[in-house]
Amino acid sequence: MASLVQIPYETVIELAMAPPRRRKQHYVSGEFIGGKLRVNGKFTWRVMLRRFGEDQSTLAWCEGTRFARMNEELPDMDLNQNVRSPRGSKRGFTLIELLVVIAIIAILIALLLPAVQQAREAARRSQCKNNMKQLGLAIHNYESTYNTVPTSGEYTRYDLGTAKTSGGTRVFAPHSFFTAILPYIDQAPVYNLMNLNYPYNVATTVAANNQAAAKTSIQAFLCPSNGNFSDNGGGGYGQADYMPIAYCNVSPAGGTTASGKISDNVYFEEGMLAGPGNKRFRDVTDGLSNTLALIEDSGKPANIVGKYASPTGFGTLDDCSGNRCPNRWADGDSGNGVSGPPSTSVSASLINNNATPKGGPSTCPWTTNNCGPNDEPFSFHTGGCHALLGDGSVRFLSENLSSNILRNLCIGNDGNVIGEF
Repeated sequence: MASLVQIPYETVIELAMAPPRRRKQHYVSGEFIGGKLRVNGKFTWRVMLRRFGEDQSTLAWCEGTRFARMNEELPDMDLNQNVRSPRGSKRGFTLIELLVVIAIIAILIALLLPAVQQAREAARRSQCKNNMKQLGLAIHNYESTYNTVPTSGEYTRYDLGTAKTSGGTRVFAPHSFFTAILPYIDQAPVYNLMNLNYPYNVATTVAANNQAAAKTSIQAFLCPSNGNFSDNGGGGYGQADYMPIAYCNVSPAGGTTASGKISDNVYFEEGMLAGPGNKRFRDVTDGLSNTLALIEDSGKPANIVGKYASPTGFGTLDDCSGNRCPNRWADGDSGNGVSGPPSTSVSASLINNNATPKGGPSTCPWTTNNCGPNDEPFSFHTGGCHALLGDGSVRFLSENLSSNILRNLCIGNDGNVIGEF
C-alpha cells in the first residue's frame, strides 16, 4: 500500500532505499505532482529539500531515519514540524523578538541588582563587626598583659585645681588607643617602628620612623561600608572608623537640657577607657556586658580639623591647621565623647545624627564638631551602628535608641539599670 508524504514545497526529494538483505543503500529521485509523492516497499528513508533551478542548493532536511517493516505503510510526515535550516541560511531575530529579550533582561537586572547590593552590604557589615571583635580581643589581651585597659587617647584631668562642674582640663595621652593595641592585632612590626617617647608625627631623626608607621593603613581600623572615605583624609596618615569612648555628657533627662543636647560640664561622666591607661576591668562596676568601650564613627570628612590645638612637639607640617587630627588612628584625638549634635541641629537622634544629605545639612555640616560623624556615633549601615561592649561582644545599636540608654551604656559605674537595647 502506498503512503503519502505531505511536503509544503515543490521540490525534488531523494529517498535512500535499503532493500532486504542488502546493506548498500542506493538513491532514487522522485517529483511531486500536486505536492505529494507515492513510494512502495520496505526502505529506510531520508528526506532532503532542494531548490528547483540550476544551483540545486539544499534548503533543509528532515532529521532522523525511519524504518518500515515488510508490507508496512510509510507514515505520513509533516515537514513543517521536523525541518532544520542548513548552515548559511539561519533566520535572524525580528525586531519584536529582540525587544522582548531586552525587556526580559532589564527586568531580571532590576530584580537582581538590589539583592546583589544587599548581599554586598551584608558582607561589609559582617566585616565591620568582625573588626570590632578583634579590637575587643585586643583590649582583653592588653589588660591581661598590663592589668590596665588601654587609654582612650582623650581624657579629662581634675587634679589641676579645676572642679568637675567647670569641665576639668582636657588632655591627651602621648599615643592613641589604636597605637597601644597594635601588637595585639598582628601589627607588631608597625608598633616596633615607633619611638613612643615622641609623638607619632614628630619631625626628628631620633624618631624618623614614627611618621612612616603612622601612615600605615590598617584594615582592622576601617569599616568597609564607609561611604565617605578618602585616601586624602588625615593628610596621608592611616585612618580609623571606630571611636574609643572617653566620656559622655548627654543629659540623663532624655538627652535635652535648657541649653540644648550638649552640656559639656554638668552631665559629664567618664567612659571605661578614660584616662592615661590606668583603669582596670574591676572599675567597671556596672559590668563589662553593660558598658561600651568603642563605637562606630565612620565617614569623617577628609578635611576635618580637631577641636583642640596640637601640643608642643607635634610636627608642624602635617597637623590639621594647627589642631589635632581626629581621623588619624595614631592621634589621641581619635578617642572622643558622646555628646550628641549641637543645640542648633534639627536631628533628634544621637546615633547617625544629621545623616542626610551626605555632608550634613546647612544647619549642621559634618565639618562642625559633633555634627554627623564628627566625633559622634555614626555609620553608613542602615538603621544604626555597631558598638563594642567591654566583654568583647559587638551589638548593633538602633539609631532610635533612647539617649538615656546610650548614656548609661557609655558610663560604666553609674549604677543605672539599662534594660533591653
